[in-house]
Amino acid sequence: MNLVRQKSWLTGCLLVIGVVALMLSGCTATTSSQSKTTTTAHIRVVASLDFYGEAAQKILGSAGTVTTVINSPSIDPESFEPDIATAKRVAKANVVIQNGLGYDSWMDRLVAANATSQIHTVTLGQLLGRKMGDNPHLWSDPDLMITMTRQLVKQFSQLDPTHAADFQRRGAAYERQLAILPRLVRQIKQHAHGQAVAVSEPVFSLALQKMGYRVSDSHFAQAIEEDSDPTPADITQLQNQIKHHKIAFFVENTQNSSTNVATMVKLAHQYHVPVVRVTETMPVHQTYRDWMAGQYRQVLRIQQEARTSE
Repeated sequence: MNLVRQKSWLTGCLLVIGVVALMLSGCTATTSSQSKTTTTAHIRVVASLDFYGEAAQKILGSAGTVTTVINSPSIDPESFEPDIATAKRVAKANVVIQNGLGYDSWMDRLVAANATSQIHTVTLGQLLGRKMGDNPHLWSDPDLMITMTRQLVKQFSQLDPTHAADFQRRGAAYERQLAILPRLVRQIKQHAHGQAVAVSEPVFSLALQKMGYRVSDSHFAQAIEEDSDPTPADITQLQNQIKHHKIAFFVENTQNSSTNVATMVKLAHQYHVPVVRVTETMPVHQTYRDWMAGQYRQVLRIQQEARTSE
């Protein structure tokens, strides 16, 4: 998806922020005087993406409430236009969790509109030391949510010290649930041997890197992500990689209906190149762990089948 697709909704977003800022200007002093670090009130969290909200709720338990903005696979986080209700929720939040790296930049504007409200922002791109221009699809990295969990435990404990032991206990329990992800990646890496793979978009590339694979069609994938046509040279190159089995498998983001992607998937099936099916957003009624583990296990099965056929 294209990070540049902000122009079409920037004006609307700014109008929403302006309206909410005016609505809240009269109560700024009250908000500040009450202090959002109070231990007598529940911690209020707003997360840009549902799987980040899942982690926050696992840690908070009954000591806080979590609202997730992007909570449906049908919503595109990069082209999302926040409404007044979303802006109000952010204005009342103690903690905001966002991806960063331009993926959910609308959240930056909502937080900026409430600069005096003592909102504590956890930006995952910054937490991992990434910069603008880096791959923003951080969640495919098997270590991200563990790193985020530890940061949230610290943040919540500072806001509500009386429940710090509970936050630590719940955070540790959630980490144990997530531990299967780096284990699967280590298992996969033993047999990756730096093989080339191709992807329809870079939504799964951070996981592939941790698994020990290298992406061979970055130009093609970037064009698809930006909703533009790959060059003839990029198309020919990828077709040759598939036809001559120069890649171990092809990763398809099934939420992209591009003709170019559909053509490559069809070609992969024709030439018996395995296809790993992934999604950019979390499927309904799945946990983050099960979502990621299911995608990782597809790679593991491909490896196992390849070894069996040798």
